[in-house]
Amino acid sequence: MALDFSFSPEQEEWRQYVRDFARRELQPHSQVWDTEAILPREAIRAMGKAGILGVIGDKSLGGQARDYITIEELAAVDISCSLIAWHQATHSRFLPGWGDDTVRQVHAGECVVALATSEKNAGSDLSAIQVTAKREGDEYIVDGEKIHVSTIPGADILAVSAKVMSEDGGKPQMILLRVPTSLPGVSVEAAQQMGARAHSLGSVKLDQVRVPVTATLGQEGEGKALMYARFNVSRCLSPLAALGSARGVLNETIDFARNRQVFGRPIGINQSISFPIVEHHTRIEAARLLAYRALVANDHGVDASADAAMAKWFGISTGVSVIQDCLQMFGAQGYLKEQGIEQKLRDVQAFLFTGGTLNIMKLLLVRQVMGPEFAGLRS
Repeated sequence: MALDFSFSPEQEEWRQYVRDFARRELQPHSQVWDTEAILPREAIRAMGKAGILGVIGDKSLGGQARDYITIEELAAVDISCSLIAWHQATHSRFLPGWGDDTVRQVHAGECVVALATSEKNAGSDLSAIQVTAKREGDEYIVDGEKIHVSTIPGADILAVSAKVMSEDGGKPQMILLRVPTSLPGVSVEAAQQMGARAHSLGSVKLDQVRVPVTATLGQEGEGKALMYARFNVSRCLSPLAALGSARGVLNETIDFARNRQVFGRPIGINQSISFPIVEHHTRIEAARLLAYRALVANDHGVDASADAAMAKWFGISTGVSVIQDCLQMFGAQGYLKEQGIEQKLRDVQAFLFTGGTLNIMKLLLVRQVMGPEFAGLRS
C-alpha cells in the first residue's frame, strides 16, 4: 500500500513564499486591523498582487491553479486575512455566474465578493430562508434581510440566496443571485464581533432590489446544491486556518518554554509544560491530515461530506484548545495584548460558527454513521 502524505518541492516552495509574504506584509498590521475592525482593502490588494486570492483559480483568469495549503500560512499570522482569502477563492471558484471580468478582479484584489445566506431563523438549515425573489418580466425583485455576512461592510458584490415561489403552487426553489451592493434598495450595517474583526461581519437589507433574471448564479433551482458543494471545501479550510494559527502559537510557546527560566531551569523541563506541548503537536498533525484527506477527495470528485464534518469539529476544537492552553503557559504575559495570543484566541473562535456549528457537524456525522433517524434532521 503506497501512501504519500508529504508536500511536493513545489508546494513547499509556495508555502515558504506565502509564509514570507504574511510575515512581511500582514503581521506588522494585524493588531491595528483588529482595533479598527474595518475590512483592510490594502491587505486584500496585497494578497491579490501576490497571487494568493487566485490560488485555486484558473490561470486564464489570473489564478494560480494551485491548492489550499496557503490557508495555514496566512492564519499563522492573521486569521482575518486567511478568512478573506479563502472566501474570495471559494466564492469565485464554486459559484458560477460572476462573469470572467469579475473573477479576474477578485483574483487581483480589486473586487470583493461575499456570500449572503444566513438569516435570523436560517443558518445551517438552508431550506428555512425567507428572503424572496419575485419574478417580474425579465427581473427578480428581492426582499428580506441577511445577517452574519462576511466582508460586509466592504464587499462589492453579493451572492444572495433567495426563495422563488412557484407560480403553480409547487415547492419553492432556492436560487443564488448576483447583487451589487451599490444597487438601490441595498443597505449594509456592521456587526460588532468578538474576534476576526478585520474580516468584517455585518447584515444586509434588501428592499425591492431589482436584478435581471440573468443575474442567477448557476441555474435556477441550483442554489442549494451549489452551497453544499462549497460547504464540503470550506468546512476543511476553516479547521486548516484554526490549526495554522494554533501551530504558530504553539511554536511561540515552545521557544518560550525553552528560554523562560524559573528557579534556574527552563520551564520546558517541567512535564506539566512539555507533555501538553507534545500532545497538542500530535493533535494538530492528526487534524491537518484529516482536513487534507477530505480536500483531496473533493478534488477527485468523491463525496467527502463526512470527512469534512469530522475535519471541521475536530480541527477547530483542537485549534481553540491549543491556543487557550498556550496562553496560560505564558502566564500573565499571555494575557497582555502586546503578546498577540489573546487576539488569536478571540479570532480562532470565529471558526466555531462559520459554515455550520461544531454540533451541526456532529449531527451530520450521526446521520451518516448511525442513520438519519438518529440525527433529528429533515432529509
